[in-house]
Amino acid sequence: MRSVKYLILMAIVVCTVVGCGGEKKDLIPPAAESMAKNKAVRILTFAVNAPFEFGDGTGVQGFGVDIGNEIAKDLGYEVRWIKLSGVNRMYEVMKEGQAELILSSVAIDPARETEFAYSIPYYETGDVIAYQRSEFDITDLAGLSGKTVGVAEGHPGEALMAAQTGVTIKPYPTLDDALGALNRTEVDAVVGDEPFITYSSAQSYPNTNVLPTLVNKYSYAVAVLKSETELLAKINATIERMKSAGRLAELEAQWMGDAREQAGKRAEGDRKTDEAKRAPKTINVNINKLSGDWKMDRLDGFKFVLEGASGRYESTPILTEGNHGSCRFERPVPPGEYRLNISILRLVTTVPVPNYPKTSLTMDLNIGRDTTIRFR
Repeated sequence: MRSVKYLILMAIVVCTVVGCGGEKKDLIPPAAESMAKNKAVRILTFAVNAPFEFGDGTGVQGFGVDIGNEIAKDLGYEVRWIKLSGVNRMYEVMKEGQAELILSSVAIDPARETEFAYSIPYYETGDVIAYQRSEFDITDLAGLSGKTVGVAEGHPGEALMAAQTGVTIKPYPTLDDALGALNRTEVDAVVGDEPFITYSSAQSYPNTNVLPTLVNKYSYAVAVLKSETELLAKINATIERMKSAGRLAELEAQWMGDAREQAGKRAEGDRKTDEAKRAPKTINVNINKLSGDWKMDRLDGFKFVLEGASGRYESTPILTEGNHGSCRFERPVPPGEYRLNISILRLVTTVPVPNYPKTSLTMDLNIGRDTTIRFR
């Protein structure tokens, strides 16, 4: 009988500890209690988001880090930055009670709001498209159809691209990894957070460009556990104060620097170069007699003819003097492959009008034992 009473008593104790329904009670202490015990506020970050949160030796630095340091100061504690890999992992660790805040350029995610709460936004942004500098057929989301697009796991761009049709998505651990693949031409484009893509494209990936228009919009905020209403109010007060004082704008200018200007100039320069390459060319022709006993003036009055997919183009009549002659094509000729016909020389050959980034070309025709044609 005594053993039965003992078992009943133990069952009551166990029921009290884990809950009568068999589920373990939430044993995570409130943030205020944890911060007082640790004498620090623990902030989780995935430090791969230059210039917002990125590694500095064993520490971190950046726009977001400065905000986190200010929040800790207002809370009255030192800050302990905890670096983790992966957005999902940060949420898991905070859910386990191992940190009080997530500050890692995370977007407000309605799907997580049953367990977590977000501060007022400290940065408004969205996704942009990065593309290879040598390609110009991508101008918007629709231009990604049929392309392989790199995205960062856990970022809004991943969900955005998953909703598109006709796109092959290639996830990477970070946007830096995705941009590196784009720089090596392993993917056709990258979609992701504008500040990171713009900054890294300008600073680290010379073979990439960025479209300036956001393809969707979202906000960065600080994340806490849903129950931490008092902590959230204090975080909001710090962010509001920094906004009102212009401090957030100062930090953006400090950390982003002239990255957007650099990226914009490079993209605009590439666009103008591409336009110049595609533009029809004014072609002047120099004719040089290098050998042979024939008279150069027999060319006088004859014309060069170029025929191709873009049409038929004739030169002005040839004029000669000594061993030299000249003419020019009456209309600009688009780049491409053409058949060149010079009837007086019985010369019919294929020539490529090159897409040099200029609007005027010179075609040198050197006539001798071996006739050569060169554009410059």
